[in-house]
Amino acid sequence: MKIKQLLGMMALDANANEVGKIDDAEFDPEEGKINAITIVLKKNIISSNKIEVDFEDVKSIGDYVLLNKEINKEAAIEESKKAKEEAAEVAEEVEAEIVEEEEEAAEEAEEEVEETADVKIE
Repeated sequence: MKIKQLLGMMALDANANEVGKIDDAEFDPEEGKINAITIVLKKNIISSNKIEVDFEDVKSIGDYVLLNKEINKEAAIEESKKAKEEAAEVAEEVEAEIVEEEEEAAEEAEEEVEETADVKIE
């Protein structure tokens, strides 16, 4: 099976409950195998979340991707939301650090220009 055939397939958990569609696959070219798959959990028309499942948890692939474990969709959605929020917080912190570093660099550059101007005047 080619990876592009896997993408878009419906994933079912161990109880045959629809989990979502396969969105991506993590492929290891050195070993020639898939390590993990990403499943889009559809919540409603405009909102979706993703989970990553180890390929070891795939029981079989046919018309559907059948997982050998249960997926609590609501819990997975909540977990995904928390991960997004944490990622956003980290991004904000990193952005604040970058802005602070840029301001410090601008102040240092301005001081160097002033020092250079003072030396030329003397």
